[in-house]
Parts: sequence; structure tokens; C-alpha cells
Amino acid sequence: MNRKIIFLKIFALVITSFTSCDIMEGNTKPKEKQWVYIELSTISKTDTTDYFLYGQINKSIINKINDNEGAKGLFVLSNARFTNDDELLELYEDRQLSGELVFKIQDIEEIKFYNDDPVKLFDINELHESAKKLRNKNYN
Repeated sequence: MNRKIIFLKIFALVITSFTSCDIMEGNTKPKEKQWVYIELSTISKTDTTDYFLYGQINKSIINKINDNEGAKGLFVLSNARFTNDDELLELYEDRQLSGELVFKIQDIEEIKFYNDDPVKLFDINELHESAKKLRNKNYN
């Protein structure tokens, strides 16, 4: 008798946890992303680092920021690009780096929205070799 009750409790717990999953709700479509230029300032006990990056963030993060000026949490900046020391747009991606960075929402100083990948928008002479390769591969 006790085994049946334990089994029913476990079964109910499993079913309850599945009903809160996106898969059970049919929400399997990919999240919409927005191209941005973003300025961030991360502060640690010993240093402050400023970042000036291009990339994509989920539109749900933008909505979260719009809905609440005191928004907190983490977000992923994917397909990251930056302007290097030679003033050329370079991909933040290579054999070791995935091109994704994680920041706190609270570290955002400014966001500008773009309709397209900055690799397409910059003049070819303003692109680093990594960005030129991507542009030739995906946008020509």
C-alpha cells in the first residue's frame, strides 16, 4: 500500500514539473533576437571595465528592460563583434571563443538597435579579416 502512495506522489510530481516546461506548452520556436550596439560597464572590487560591442540579444531581454527600469539578471550577447585597436570591426569568435558573452542587465549603459548585422552595414574597408570572411560567406 505504501509503495502505491509513494509511486503516485512521484508520478504527480513528475507530471507537475512537465506541465511547467516550454516543451509541454508547445513553445519550441526559437527566440527572436535583435541586433544591437551595446555599452556596458562592469565593476569589480579591483577594476571597472567598459565594453563597446555589437551583437544580438533576445527581444525578451529588451522587453524586460522596457517594462522595469530596475531589471536585474543575466543576458547573453551572441554573435559578438567589437571595434579593435585598428578601428576595424572584428568578430569576437575564433577557434577558442564561441562569440557569446554573458553580462548583467544592470551593467548596461546604452543600447542602440540595428536592423541587420553590422558586418553588412560597415564599409568593407572598416572590416577586420574575420568580418570580411563572414561577409563574403553569408552576405554576397
